[in-house]
Amino acid sequence: MPLNLSNNEALGRTYAAARMLAGLDQATLAARAGLSAGTVSNVERGRDSKADTLKAIRRALVKEGVLLAFSRNNGLASVAISFASEDEEEEGE
Repeated sequence: MPLNLSNNEALGRTYAAARMLAGLDQATLAARAGLSAGTVSNVERGRDSKADTLKAIRRALVKEGVLLAFSRNNGLASVAISFASEDEEEEGE
């Protein structure tokens, strides 16, 4: 059963989940995205969905290894973590 959220609220919760998976607080994500912590807070509460703002946040999250995907067709959002394979970890040692 889907949550009873507006599209903006669902979008905001997805960005909040992605930030938490990255292990960042709002202030740190904001700094890495070149935004204010208040702007990140507004996005996460579904109160700001400007394309440039969302793009800046997504870029910062991708650099942390967190990927977001949205499908307007079926109303699904997903958050994934990208991590090094055991082979990549051994090469870095």
